[in-house]
Amino acid sequence: MISIRFKLSLWLSGLIIIATLIGLFLFESMLRDAFHDSIINRLEEDLEHIIIATRLDDGELVIDQSQLSSFYRPAYSGRYFQLNLPDRTMRSRSLWDAELQIEHLQAQQKRVWQAKGPKNNDMQLLSIGIGAPNSPNTATLTVAQDLSIGRNVFSEVFGTKLAINIGMLLAMIAGIFIILRQSFKPVNQIQGALAKLREGEIASLAISQIPAEIRPLAETYNELLAYTAKQIERSRNNLGNLSHGLKTPLAVMQQQVEALGLSHPDAAIAMQQQLDLVHKMIERKLAAARITGDMLPAAQLAIPKDFDSLIQTLHKVHHQRHIDCSIVNPRQISRIPIHREDGMELFGNLLDNAFKWASTQVKISIDDTEPAAILLQVEDDGPGVEPAQMALLTARGTRLDEATMGHGLGLSIVKEICDQYGFELQFSRSETLQGLNVSILINQ
Repeated sequence: MISIRFKLSLWLSGLIIIATLIGLFLFESMLRDAFHDSIINRLEEDLEHIIIATRLDDGELVIDQSQLSSFYRPAYSGRYFQLNLPDRTMRSRSLWDAELQIEHLQAQQKRVWQAKGPKNNDMQLLSIGIGAPNSPNTATLTVAQDLSIGRNVFSEVFGTKLAINIGMLLAMIAGIFIILRQSFKPVNQIQGALAKLREGEIASLAISQIPAEIRPLAETYNELLAYTAKQIERSRNNLGNLSHGLKTPLAVMQQQVEALGLSHPDAAIAMQQQLDLVHKMIERKLAAARITGDMLPAAQLAIPKDFDSLIQTLHKVHHQRHIDCSIVNPRQISRIPIHREDGMELFGNLLDNAFKWASTQVKISIDDTEPAAILLQVEDDGPGVEPAQMALLTARGTRLDEATMGHGLGLSIVKEICDQYGFELQFSRSETLQGLNVSILINQ
């Protein structure tokens, strides 16, 4: 998914590019109109000057070119005039041997157009009809200007404007990216803070470093973290209090069972088995409470720190046996996407069962099978489980061996947690250790 910063950069850059193109188009149109108007104005002034320089000399119409601009003298200078009389044509010296193709006009009639002139260059022409109204003896005076020189000037001005605008456009786009990068730095810091929350390094977000626009969201998030932490602490305390509170009634019941054994030994043995089961369940819950400790509500399971903590605790619980527990993590995966307390209970149960059934070795393998999946396996070198009995492993309260509380209640809790998070739980025989292999596929 495209980030907000990149999307803003694209939108703002696009808007600036569009605005620049529109500005260039308008500037080019205005410059072209101004260029055309300036030429027309100059041609109108030339018409007036030529009319003023025209006089009758011995009954013959002549144009005194000494009163005209010197541009009309050099051949093909770019500025021309031509007077078309009924019987003859008078031209500026600049036309040399060329003649303009003129359409005869009536008196006071004007015409503005463009045509090819000397050297096949484009010209702007302005003609006016001279004479008495409704008289057949009218003349047509035309002035013309070569457009090539003006177009060169136009190209230079527009090219300079284009270069300046492109430079400003690139500077503004670079400025947008720099400003957005600086503006989103606090968001990047929040991402880092959330990563530390997942790792359990901090307990809440530092509000003072968060921009005012998203500070209410961070404050609400901190309040939710605090509330969740209190709920977790309350639940853990209630679990510990319940487990400790049950010890006294169980001790009394133990005495009663021992007294009952004198008169009804069979009933006493059955009750003693149930009491032992309750004792073990209480010890497991107390051990779980010790394992979880003071955890942050947003923390995820960290590797290998949390697994090392579990392994050390289980070594203390099973101190009478020497179990070698190893962790294989070739991809150096640093965390599991599960709440740390749930993860400690999930893998605590798995490792506890593995420690109980293992002869000497337990192996934890962590690897990624797909770009968005993690495969975690817990293997032991114990006797394993027959394929026909593997479906019973997660049945609550079911024990495959009455002498050992192993693959029963603990694995049912494992299944409940996996179902809650959408993990895939599978049981098979270990290919390397020949014991039970519990596989959990975690889709991130």
